[in-house]
Amino acid sequence: MFVTTSYHPQPEREEIARQLSERLSAPYIPRERKTLKQLFAETGSTQAVVVTRDEIRWEDREGRRFFFHPSMSAVRVKRLRSGGDDPLAASSGMRRGDEVLDCTLGLGADAIVSSFAVGPEGKVVALESQPVIAALVEYGLRTYTTDRADLTEAMRRVKVVCADYRDYLPRLPDNSFDIVMFDPMFGETVRESSAMQALRPLANPEPLDPASVKEAVRVARRAVLLKERRGSGEFARLGFKVAREASTYAFGVIRVEGKDG
Repeated sequence: MFVTTSYHPQPEREEIARQLSERLSAPYIPRERKTLKQLFAETGSTQAVVVTRDEIRWEDREGRRFFFHPSMSAVRVKRLRSGGDDPLAASSGMRRGDEVLDCTLGLGADAIVSSFAVGPEGKVVALESQPVIAALVEYGLRTYTTDRADLTEAMRRVKVVCADYRDYLPRLPDNSFDIVMFDPMFGETVRESSAMQALRPLANPEPLDPASVKEAVRVARRAVLLKERRGSGEFARLGFKVAREASTYAFGVIRVEGKDG
């Protein structure tokens, strides 16, 4: 993989590209007048991060692209704002002032919705094991501006940590977050979701393991949440009780209120 810019980049965009190059341990290649196809051929790389005037995106030789956009989180926040509920917030019992650990950041939608739900008094820490996803989504959360101040503020409050939950959870103290949640990459992505299809080549495909669930139960003060495909055997395998179902996915919960410690 390499990092480059669009044609004729402004100095600040070129500086962002150089910073990303260091963060991702990938070479920075000046774009000059070359096409991406030419750069792929010259470097032998199959992936690139491209900094343009309007966005930062990942792209591969097959033309697949991934970039940050609040997407469905904006619709979900609008519903919460108008007094409706959100399946994630409702299933977990999330409330204002809660501290939430999102173990699988991905596109960032659940982290944004959680940040809005817990408000400025709360906290959302989002883990992402894949460096490119972490870098692009973190940058988007920090810079993307919407026409709704409360949605923009919710994005800004999310703290992104590039880490694998298998390593991160064991280092946390007991009862250090109110809610811990997982949204692992489905074995089959939702076909209608073009964003999920674009993310698939970058995402960590490893299934959630029982040891990590046990650590999450230790870390959570109230609940551990799992989002999976509707009818998935993962809920039973990992000890989750299905709390809510939608057309293509469901939420399972392990309630940990009243545990010792």
